[in-house]
Amino acid sequence: MGKKKPKYRLEGDGENVDAVNIMSDQRVVRGNTYASKPMTQSLRKELDSTANRRKPGKTSQFVGHRRVGTPPAVDGRTHNAMQTDDFLEEITDRPVEQDVETQTSAAMDRPASPLFVRAKIGFDAGTQIESGDLFNFDLEVEPILEVLVGKTIHVSMLELMQEEELEAIRQQQEEFETIRNIELAEVQRLEAEIKRKAAEKNRRVAQERKRLEDRRRLEETIAARAFSNQFLGELHINVFDMLEEQGHFYDPVKREVEELFMGELMQGVRAGADCYEAASIIAMELLEAARVKAKAFEAEAVRLRKEMQERLAAEEAERKRVEEEARLAAEAAARAAEEAENAGEEE
Repeated sequence: MGKKKPKYRLEGDGENVDAVNIMSDQRVVRGNTYASKPMTQSLRKELDSTANRRKPGKTSQFVGHRRVGTPPAVDGRTHNAMQTDDFLEEITDRPVEQDVETQTSAAMDRPASPLFVRAKIGFDAGTQIESGDLFNFDLEVEPILEVLVGKTIHVSMLELMQEEELEAIRQQQEEFETIRNIELAEVQRLEAEIKRKAAEKNRRVAQERKRLEDRRRLEETIAARAFSNQFLGELHINVFDMLEEQGHFYDPVKREVEELFMGELMQGVRAGADCYEAASIIAMELLEAARVKAKAFEAEAVRLRKEMQERLAAEEAERKRVEEEARLAAEAAARAAEEAENAGEEE
């Protein structure tokens, strides 16, 4: 008689595999699952067959190793069996056993286990409530309706009061925004006026500084020109006198006469003393005329400087007059603008 075929295809193909500890089970993959090759049933069988061929006398250390049970109780105590499941069931000495067989295809896997539904062990009971047994709807619904209606009216009044309050807040906010915009416009106008006045002041100060600088440069130029004319006029005379004394300027005829014909000319000079005296007088007159002309040039420079100062004084007076007229016109325009603004505010 052949071996009975099992109901389902087991993992060990009919081989009885005892339970082992999960910490030492070779079927549990440990470490990085990407780096290690997963252990399958075919691979495990191949490894077991290879190990048996290499060491036929040695078996696996986990074969026959069963899970350790509960240790025995200490002296004076006993172990009692108790249920810790979510659903309690009646414990009997021996459960009901039935043998059922079925035939499946050799290539079919084990089907999914059905959901476990425990059998009912209690008894169903029911009751009947007749109309009017619990309460009278018409009588007892009245206080509930009063509460609902009162609560609705109260909530409506609160909502109405909230809307009125929000409207008042909105009006107050609009008034505040209007006043704030007016104040901001006034502040901006005042800031623009202050900036305009500051710019005008800076422009006037820069203009006055430029005028003073131009006047100072003009005075320095005039003074330098007068000093140079005076100094160069005197320097010209002094240089010529000094060069003449040093002998750089000489009469070649006189030098020739003094050096070559001195002896012979002395008699002629004595004879012509009158002519020499006349020539000396003419020379003195020429020098006197040159001195007078230099003094006239100096007086002309002094006169020109005085005229320049008078012209500058006249320009300064004219500028002050123009500024005074501009200031009076600006004040009159400001007063007119202020009167017009006051008149507009009164209207």
